Amino acid sequence: MAELNTPINLMPEPSPTCQDPLDAGPIAVSIKHLTKSYKIYASSLERAIAPFRRTDTSKKFIALNDLNLDLPEGESIAILGKNGSGKSTLLKMIAGVTAPTKGTVEVNGLVSAMLELTSGFDPELTGIENINLRALALGISQEEVDRTQEEIIRFADIGDHINQPIRTYSSGMKARLGFAVSVNVDPDILIVDEVLAVGDDIFKLKCIEKMAEYRRAGKTILFVSHSLHTVKAFCTRALWLKEGVLQNYGEMGPIVQEYEDYLRAERLRERAELLSLTDEDNPEDLRDKDDVMQIRNFRMYNVLDKETNVFKAGEDIYYEFDYEVKEKIDVLRFSYTIRNAEDMAVFVSDKQNNEAVIDSSIGEHHLRARLKLPFLLAGEYKLSGELWVADSMFLRGYANKRSFYIAQDDYIGSGIVHIGYALDVDDVQIVE
Repeated sequence: MAELNTPINLMPEPSPTCQDPLDAGPIAVSIKHLTKSYKIYASSLERAIAPFRRTDTSKKFIALNDLNLDLPEGESIAILGKNGSGKSTLLKMIAGVTAPTKGTVEVNGLVSAMLELTSGFDPELTGIENINLRALALGISQEEVDRTQEEIIRFADIGDHINQPIRTYSSGMKARLGFAVSVNVDPDILIVDEVLAVGDDIFKLKCIEKMAEYRRAGKTILFVSHSLHTVKAFCTRALWLKEGVLQNYGEMGPIVQEYEDYLRAERLRERAELLSLTDEDNPEDLRDKDDVMQIRNFRMYNVLDKETNVFKAGEDIYYEFDYEVKEKIDVLRFSYTIRNAEDMAVFVSDKQNNEAVIDSSIGEHHLRARLKLPFLLAGEYKLSGELWVADSMFLRGYANKRSFYIAQDDYIGSGIVHIGYALDVDDVQIVE
């Protein structure tokens, strides 16, 4: 086989991960052995007659299970998890909306919770009247309401509709007004649960800018959003919940990368279950291909440990296998594909590359390959590979989505490939 092209190393050395301790500074929210369970009934009738039964016919659903966590002041903390993982339940208990089944939640400071922006509005009252109603429900004095009313109206930016009944508002207009009231409470702890899912892009930007003001003022923000792009740009730390159990908590970068890898694996598993497919070749097809060529003894390894499929970031990947040609083949080419855990192609080699032509003479052969990969970031990847007969489009696979793993000591970013950069500032070059 022709030697693979030698790559030019354009990637800089990885930056060290920030080592700030997670328990530094005062605590905004202290959670001890927090558990929340609900009773699930088979029907509304079962629920209605349950208080009169001697035996409990309900099933128990545990939304949060023995959660222990201290959230520091002055941090923007993303709460990650799929639907049903317990994110909203946690926020409701911190806000005091829902009581724990077991355990305690200690909150230090005034909380403003944006859980449902339109809750508490009276549809028959005008926007201004609902500002007063909502603010008083949040515990704000009338004097404070009068002082901040103009700022609330300006932020909501719904024009003359402010003097119209709420029932005439669109859902976006209601959300604007609800957000405007909540952020002008001047809380110590701001809870934001998917409120950016409504409203136009300009309003979402205003919301982010307002929350950034709170962050600069040293306030604590608990932020739930399914937009990982938003939380990665805004939050400093993250906690990940899965089926009510805390999976991990720490600095934003490593936690969100771990969560993204989990989501990719879950999507791939769900697609496989939906399609009821496997990666196995059809046995009849295997017998036909065996008459032409057989492949045996595939293994992947690195230079330090020939029994592992874990590689350090930036390290070459080695693999080898035996193949036996049984019929005359004029041209045989080597090819490979690298995919991420979500089954998206990272790189697919050129199947017409004349530098990848290998020995096609009848008989047994041994092939050893070294992949000079770009700087793949930590995570799971998959190798697929085939040997192609150029004139007939016949192929034999030597690896079918074989998993391997990239490990790195320091966190340098998220995604798939590390892309370095260079800056020119006042004629001084800074290279990262």
